[in-house]
Amino acid sequence: MMRYRRHETLRYQFTEPVEAKYRIVKLGGRSIQSSFGKAHILDLSPGGMRLATSFNIPLDKPVQFFIQTTLAGVELGVTANVIWCKRTNGEYWYGLDFLEDYDQDVVNALKSFRKSQSS
Repeated sequence: MMRYRRHETLRYQFTEPVEAKYRIVKLGGRSIQSSFGKAHILDLSPGGMRLATSFNIPLDKPVQFFIQTTLAGVELGVTANVIWCKRTNGEYWYGLDFLEDYDQDVVNALKSFRKSQSS
């Protein structure tokens, strides 16, 4: 079982959720290409994110998402395993664990985002 890294040293929680789009790229070990759905990123770290959608995706089989967003002009595209799901206020929140090392991409995007928020 994979451990969700909720206590990473750099986890940025957005005051206003960031728009994103996602699609399912793997379901139960089988590659698929679903259409893109709308989502919001609630928090982001170099190892994962918390994503909110209006769509309930059963987690009886392993699920992988591909997520795209733009933070302060920096495009970010990541692939992640869905670790958990929680229904909150009519939305579904998903805890995602990145499959690859996106550390530098995420840190650069967050730096640009913070800089744009302070100006």
